[in-house]
Amino acid sequence: MGMEEEKKADETSTEETKTEDMAAPIITKSMEEAACPTCGAEAPSMPAVLPDSSWSTEKLIAATKDKHMLVRSNAIILLSKREISESLEALIEALKDEEYLVKSNAMVSIAAYGKQVSERVIEALSDADKDVRAGAAWIVGELKDNRAIEALEKVAKDEYPLARIQAKASLLTMGRGPKKQAKPEQPDEPKPEEPKEEKTE
Repeated sequence: MGMEEEKKADETSTEETKTEDMAAPIITKSMEEAACPTCGAEAPSMPAVLPDSSWSTEKLIAATKDKHMLVRSNAIILLSKREISESLEALIEALKDEEYLVKSNAMVSIAAYGKQVSERVIEALSDADKDVRAGAAWIVGELKDNRAIEALEKVAKDEYPLARIQAKASLLTMGRGPKKQAKPEQPDEPKPEEPKEEKTE
């Protein structure tokens, strides 16, 4: 997958050190960054290459795992314009990203597909990964798919605070505040004490 990354790491200075002193650890660029995935040691500014629309879907999916946040972020935005069957899983995977910007781009991208992703997103509400649950909880609020309500109510009791917050917010968006019966057609309280209907003709 990461062919480009490996090439870059090799260029650094593995060649000279490889031969004589094998004992000394070889620190390549990629190793330094592995220790600090978000700081991007020597190049916090701009990555060398940003994904663009000429990239294949496969290459964009690989880029969602790039060490550089901007690369991941751009790859997600571009993926959201691709065939849903190819991009959806990578976008859901990106909900686990450690950077909030990348995560939120993934959420917006998935939601932009509309109700066709409902089933997969409802499934993601019970994902083992807490960030996937939180992201999915936000997305179903955007999709306003009532089939998600039961799963959302579970997530509203999640042990992960962000997932709980997103689920509760989505339930509110969908007109499901706390303790309301599942009768979406009705106003908040039926108010039985005033049976007369106001006729506004």
